[in-house]
Amino acid sequence: MAYSDYTSLHKLQKELNLTHHKELLFPDIHPIEPSQKLQEDLEEARNYSLLTEKAKSEFLITPVLKEVRRSYPAQVGVFSGVNLDIASAGLSGFCDFILSHEPNTIELTAPIFCLVEAKNRTLEEGFAQCAAEMYAAILFNEENQTPLDFMYGCVTNGYDWNFMRLQNKRIQIDSVRFFLNEIEKILSIFKIIVSSYDPQTTVKPATV
Repeated sequence: MAYSDYTSLHKLQKELNLTHHKELLFPDIHPIEPSQKLQEDLEEARNYSLLTEKAKSEFLITPVLKEVRRSYPAQVGVFSGVNLDIASAGLSGFCDFILSHEPNTIELTAPIFCLVEAKNRTLEEGFAQCAAEMYAAILFNEENQTPLDFMYGCVTNGYDWNFMRLQNKRIQIDSVRFFLNEIEKILSIFKIIVSSYDPQTTVKPATV
């Protein structure tokens, strides 16, 4: 089934046996000042018409992910529109964006984060698709001998960002929604996510 076919969390639970609940995922946020480059990119975006999904992706979402890549060049790879087919689970389709825990940007390896664009809908309508992609990413890691028992994700329209985590087949949806004018907090969350996959750090998701 295509990821875009998962249009509700109820369907996700029925088809993939993934439960869901809301909780505070990031209680300890230390804002990170954006680089001059990101500030300029976001300021320049104000001069463009951002009425389409493509425009928001290019001028709002991509600059943020490029900032993450610049901040952690030895730890993060960014993939856009990558195909992620998991035959064993009947999951298929293209993912808007995937971050990997490998700097290699030629071929997808070790995904750690899936981002779904809200496509001019409410963010809530993207939760199920994002969770399906996160589940597929976990299976992808298992099949490629880089197993992880948790996966992060996010649904955004460029302005609003709602983060998620999948662990033990339970979808944790952050009870706090972040906004682009809080870019310092969004960058802090990405730091937490990247650090959570680094065995040299102590930042780990809570066991559920």
